Order: sequence, then C-alpha cells, then structure tokens
Amino acid sequence: MAKMTGKQGLKICEVLQREVGQAAADDFAEKHPLSSSADYIRKFKWANGVCGYFDANFSPEEVRRLRMACSCNPPEGKLRDAKTIYDAASMPEDFCEGFNRKFAPDNSVWHEGGAYYFSYPRCYCSCVARVNEPLPRTWCFCTLGYVKKLFDYVLCLDTQVELLESVKLGSSRCVMKINYTNL
Repeated sequence: MAKMTGKQGLKICEVLQREVGQAAADDFAEKHPLSSSADYIRKFKWANGVCGYFDANFSPEEVRRLRMACSCNPPEGKLRDAKTIYDAASMPEDFCEGFNRKFAPDNSVWHEGGAYYFSYPRCYCSCVARVNEPLPRTWCFCTLGYVKKLFDYVLCLDTQVELLESVKLGSSRCVMKINYTNL
C-alpha cells in the first residue's frame, strides 16, 4: 500500500485529524495516499480524487470548512506589507491602489459595493496548476482559506470569503469576494 508522504496529503490528514478525528484522517490516508515523489500529473489526479472523497463523506458546509483549513498560509512578508499599506490608507480605494502597486500582476484587489474583491490571474496551486483541465469546486475552497487569512490579518476582522470565479472551474481568473463589517 502507498504511504502518505506528500505535503498536500499530510496537510489534509492533519486537518481531518484535528477537525473530524483520527479515524477520518486514517481513512483518507488509506484511500488517497500521495507520495512526495508524485509528479504533477499524479498530483492532479489525486486532487480530483480528494474532491470526490470530500464530497461523498461530508456535507457541503463541512467540505468548505475543511478545505479552507487546508489552505497555505500567506507569507509573513506579504501579510506585513499588506497590513502596512492598509494602515496607511485613508479609504478602501487607497488600500487597493497601494496593494496593486506592490503585488500586481500576481494578485489584484478592488473595492466595490462595500466589499473587497481579490483576484489571481491564474491558478497558483502546486498540485493542479500545470494541468490545463477543470476540477470540482471543492478543490478551490482552499484558496478561500488563504484569502481569509490574508484579509483577517490586514483588516483585523473576521471576514467572510466567497469564491466567485476560478481558473479550475473554467474562468479566465480566480476571484474571491471578501465581506467584512467595520465595528
């Protein structure tokens, strides 16, 4: 039997163990092992299987929560720089302009209708980016976790993040809406 050594698989096992229990983590590892030596094609196929596993074993709300918990963390430097830009801004539009000056074209942000919007021009996920095929929406929920971590830190608020567009769902870019409430 294959062993779970791939960092993405280990991260999912860690989240399942913490959020659901050891039995769920063990079941996942047994049914969807990922080797650290897996090439990008194998990782893509594995990611597709992960989506099927999550969708078959958890409610839609649990799938979203668990996949968000599997997200990568924004780099400390990006968090710090984005927070500095935000703190110096007098209006949301000023923050967006400063953020885009610093981070575009890799990310862009805009403010409209009382919400922020965050966009990637392409998929950056190391598991699936190199394969030009679609994936179930379940896979892309991890990016919501990344964006939530970024904006929770920058805004010092508990934000709500929604996936509007995704390259892996057939869009030309990924777009998330960040809802927040100023207290």
